[in-house]
Amino acid sequence: MDQVALYRKYRPHNFDNLVGQDYIKTTLVNAIKSNHISHAYLFSGPRGTGKTSTARLMAKALNCTNLKDEHDPCNECEFCTDINDGKLIDLIEIDAASNRGIDEVRDLKEKINFAPTRAKYKTYIIDEVHMMTKEAFNALLKTLEEPPSHAYFILATTEIHKIPDTIISRCQRFDFRRISRKALMTRLSYIAQTEEITADDKALEAISKHSDGGLRDAIGFLEQLTTDGKLQFEKVSEVLGVSDSNLLDGLMDTLSKKDTKGALKIVHELHDQGSDLKKFIHEFVDNLRNQLLESVANDDNEKIAMLMNTIGIFQEAQNELHIASIPQLPLEMAIIKVAGPVVTKQEVQAPVVEPKAEPKIERPSEEREHKAIDTGAIMFNLASIKDNWPRITERVKAPSLKQSLKSAVPVKLEGNDLTIQFNTNFHKDKVMEHDHRVEVEAVINEVTGKPVKILVEVRELEIKSVVKNDNIVDEALGIFGGEVMD
Repeated sequence: MDQVALYRKYRPHNFDNLVGQDYIKTTLVNAIKSNHISHAYLFSGPRGTGKTSTARLMAKALNCTNLKDEHDPCNECEFCTDINDGKLIDLIEIDAASNRGIDEVRDLKEKINFAPTRAKYKTYIIDEVHMMTKEAFNALLKTLEEPPSHAYFILATTEIHKIPDTIISRCQRFDFRRISRKALMTRLSYIAQTEEITADDKALEAISKHSDGGLRDAIGFLEQLTTDGKLQFEKVSEVLGVSDSNLLDGLMDTLSKKDTKGALKIVHELHDQGSDLKKFIHEFVDNLRNQLLESVANDDNEKIAMLMNTIGIFQEAQNELHIASIPQLPLEMAIIKVAGPVVTKQEVQAPVVEPKAEPKIERPSEEREHKAIDTGAIMFNLASIKDNWPRITERVKAPSLKQSLKSAVPVKLEGNDLTIQFNTNFHKDKVMEHDHRVEVEAVINEVTGKPVKILVEVRELEIKSVVKNDNIVDEALGIFGGEVMD
């Protein structure tokens, strides 16, 4: 016994069932009611958003003998039922991917002048019209501009940029949008109830997210992943590689608490489960993006700076996944950059026993200062950052970067923008290399507890007269790090 696929069974048969395209539905319904229907329409948008279904609705509305509310097909007259069954000879559907040449268009032009066989109007639906050749488009132009009164054209495409402007100008254009996740979940829930499928809300949510706004794909996944009348999240997650929202929320929570160990544990759990880490990062960044947009709406500048820094780090990790020798390594490094290095709760040191005969050696003043300030977060102001600059530079790992920072001085703090002054362009450029800048910003964030953006400037050198200053050579050597050669 033949079974109809769910996406065909639940294709909208009237305008009320057209999901997620409200402005298009309203405009077309008004055109039908006022009898101002264009002879050529161009429907563009992502796949599975309702372009072809809307084209068939228009064909039914043109030929229905018993319109409801002056716009909705009745789905009971012979023309409506024949269109639903794909049997109406006056509805001609053309796949431009297979019929893209000038010969097919010439054949269309010859037959279009013949009156409809049974219906009131002939309706031509040309799908994937962007696949037509340039010559075929040119042959179609005149027909679109002056079609016979009994003929209507509806062109559909997923790639509007490939359609010549001359074709677009002869059509009424409608851009179909991706269907929202909420609308997708509502429709999937309705289908599941109608088909007596026991579906987890998490499973429906995961399918809606994975379908990227395409209802046809979403219904297809619903049918494919239903087993014995049940749709469970575990099956959806296994097949589609969708991450558990609890893991996404858990990673965000551990990062906000600077719980590096907890965050790394989540990554190891994902890897052990065989999850798609690239897809996980994509979903995690998508969550961060939603939070970023919400923070912008709330004018929360501090959170905006933190989220932008985090998004940048995880996007780098996503780009490096395909070349990493250890799959989870880029994600682990991203977590450590955001949350900070792993710190043990208690560091036990062996007591140092000094011989009584030897005097106690006093540390140099600079070393004592490092020891005194190397614990706890510091105040987020310019004076505190200046005082603790040695502590910040010591936490930097790259030796060359550390050396460049030692020659720098923080000079300005405005909001989250910290300006650092250098003596030379060489050290300034070294610090502003992308990886180096990210590391410095992460260290300052770790020490102060605040996200910062690094700005740089070079100190203007005061040029003095050679006659008045006998030590100018020594000063130049000090600035540029050189030495006098014999």
